[in-house]
Amino acid sequence: MTTSTLSPARPTGPSSAHTTPPAYAVTPPRAQASRSASAATIDLGADSPLATSATAPATAWVSTHTASTGTRTTTDRTPLLALLAPLLLFTYGIVDWVDGLDTLDGLQGLGGLGGVAAARDQGALSVAAGVLLVLSVVGFAWLTTSLGARLRHLPLAVPTSLLAAFGAGATGAVWLGHVTGLLGDAVPSALSSGGAVLTAVALAVVLVALAVEGLLPVGSLALASLAAAIMLLPWSLSPLASLVLLIALAPLTHPAEPS
Repeated sequence: MTTSTLSPARPTGPSSAHTTPPAYAVTPPRAQASRSASAATIDLGADSPLATSATAPATAWVSTHTASTGTRTTTDRTPLLALLAPLLLFTYGIVDWVDGLDTLDGLQGLGGLGGVAAARDQGALSVAAGVLLVLSVVGFAWLTTSLGARLRHLPLAVPTSLLAAFGAGATGAVWLGHVTGLLGDAVPSALSSGGAVLTAVALAVVLVALAVEGLLPVGSLALASLAAAIMLLPWSLSPLASLVLLIALAPLTHPAEPS
């Protein structure tokens, strides 16, 4: 056996055709830029403190704005109306009482002492009495609507509100007809005082419903009934009746508790 037979066979082609190109020792520039951008990115996920601090002012502003809007839309004016409406009725009673003193010579200079219809010729005292009456009836109508919204079980809010609003509108229309002369002096009492009576009936129904549901003390309902009885007396005791009604509505001057 010779030496040539023991030697391995050498490849005949060039050596560069069978060698694999070496791997890059340096990362390409584009990959380096992408990696740098990923490393520079800050985690702003839901659990990140930076994300929480960034969104906290906006969340607080939205919450505050929503709370303030809800406060404006749900403002309860019942305490103010329960105080203002009887006071307007009391003032009307005083002015109407002075307006009825036309038999005294010392008061002839006030003008309008013959009633609302005479205000076109005699002065502004009767006009003031009529305005106060209309405002008091409107106040009681508004109070009826606000109290009807407090009812939880009895469906009386809508009918009583409509009845009270109709009564207030009728009172204002009759007074305006007296002042402008569209209605004559001989107006039936049912027409002249019918609007106020309708509003009073609507308010009485709401007060009874509140007492039934336990939202109004029974003593307040009794005092309100006493005030209505005083109003029906033929001695022009509306100032006294308004004071009794103010005492009866005193529990309503406190804000309602959230249900």
